[in-house]
Amino acid sequence: METQNPSFKALEVLVCDDDELILKIIRHILEAMGIGYIKTTKSPETAIMLVREPTDKPFDFIVCDWNMPGMSGIEVLQKLRASGHQLPFIMLTSNATEEAVAEARDEGVAAYIAKPFTAEQVQRKVTAVARRVLKDD
Repeated sequence: METQNPSFKALEVLVCDDDELILKIIRHILEAMGIGYIKTTKSPETAIMLVREPTDKPFDFIVCDWNMPGMSGIEVLQKLRASGHQLPFIMLTSNATEEAVAEARDEGVAAYIAKPFTAEQVQRKVTAVARRVLKDD
């Protein structure tokens, strides 16, 4: 695994997936990368609420599963965009068809990680998004 990036310590990331094991794996990878604050939730509704809550420092980006009961990751993205939130989205999914990738890109997804994934794949995508976020600050 990649060594920690000291500049990642300032990042706040939200991870939403209905699978507890995936949440733990993603958290572990992000912690190993040196991400400073990681909040996880199994609920798409809670993810939306957490992003919309006014805080001193909002989330820098979200890692979200596409297929969840009740609401898809794309719907989470659409609801957040509709309420003015522009944070980058990294979409996790087992649906890696060309059509799905095109839909995600059309919706403004910053990065796409197909399940099953390796730690290196997650690190590569998260690093690319994190560097863009830090450059914009």
